[in-house]
Amino acid sequence: MTDQQRASDTMKQGVKSPFGARIGIDPEINTTVISLLYTDKDDATHSMEVGIAPQLGSNLFRFRVGALDLIYYESELLKQKQFIGNFVLWPLPNRVRDKRYSYQGKNYSLQDVKRVETDKALVHGLVLDQVWQYEQPIIKGDSVSVTTYIEQTPESPHFAAYPFRSRLSLTYILTHQGIDITYKVENKDTHDLPFGFALHPYFPVFDGAQETYVTLPADAVMEADDALLPTGRIFEVGKLMYAMYDLRQGRPVSCLNLDHVYTQAHPGEAAIIDYKKRGLQLRITASDDFTHIVIYAPPGTSYLCVEHQTCSTDAINLHNQGEREHQMAHLLEVAPGQSYSGTLHYTPIFN
Repeated sequence: MTDQQRASDTMKQGVKSPFGARIGIDPEINTTVISLLYTDKDDATHSMEVGIAPQLGSNLFRFRVGALDLIYYESELLKQKQFIGNFVLWPLPNRVRDKRYSYQGKNYSLQDVKRVETDKALVHGLVLDQVWQYEQPIIKGDSVSVTTYIEQTPESPHFAAYPFRSRLSLTYILTHQGIDITYKVENKDTHDLPFGFALHPYFPVFDGAQETYVTLPADAVMEADDALLPTGRIFEVGKLMYAMYDLRQGRPVSCLNLDHVYTQAHPGEAAIIDYKKRGLQLRITASDDFTHIVIYAPPGTSYLCVEHQTCSTDAINLHNQGEREHQMAHLLEVAPGQSYSGTLHYTPIFN
């Protein structure tokens, strides 16, 4: 940040507010970044900065608390719009079997959606690599916020795969407690709209995987086949034979090798990433529509992913397989002219 940018931030913050905002080209990733800022005048380690890249899929790639970056990203992968940072999964999170689905008697194909070639079912939604629009930040005495949005119209790249006229907006609100992200889906069409929403954050592993603990308040995990698609079976993690999946009491990341969908999440309870040596926890809470949590924790990496989802993997197909599977999928639907919203909270706690 240049001295001129700092001066501009100070002017935007004003005398009475510890909050500020900046919009400009980030030289590291060579794209527009919206920065939301909080300055704690008493303790710099509690100051926060949020960075959102609207041209890279509204990726919330930066959440800096003091000197610690709590979102893991690699600049080159981010510039290529790859899976990194904290990207948006909408309207079909995660994988879709055979890249096909049906809804209300009509069949749709996702074959033109190209992601990782070795994973033919992986879709991760339709907006993670698209250019989003944004509104001007709003600075108040107790917060700073900004809204980004994207429209699904006949001109959109994958409208044939998901022909539902709609708008997805994300409102990011930074307070002294952390960052809140509220999504809103608006149905601008004449027929019902099916969707699921998720964020896919990569969280860093500090000081070695044995010093980073994760707690997941969920009672069950969904069985998956070799393609990581749900079979329709659910395992209760409280049973001895499935105890390796039980994260309700917190376990070190070094013990994990997971790419699983958890369900029966406890409403209102936080998923926790505990950086023991840093004296810092990141607590993730969500509104009740976030019924599933995906955890991706491959061994030997510098990150783990804790993805709160409003639905299961392949929810759009599971939804059609019977009442039990319908409930398991938790596919959300919005009537014409209506909207639906929910919120995620990222809260750093200092020990």
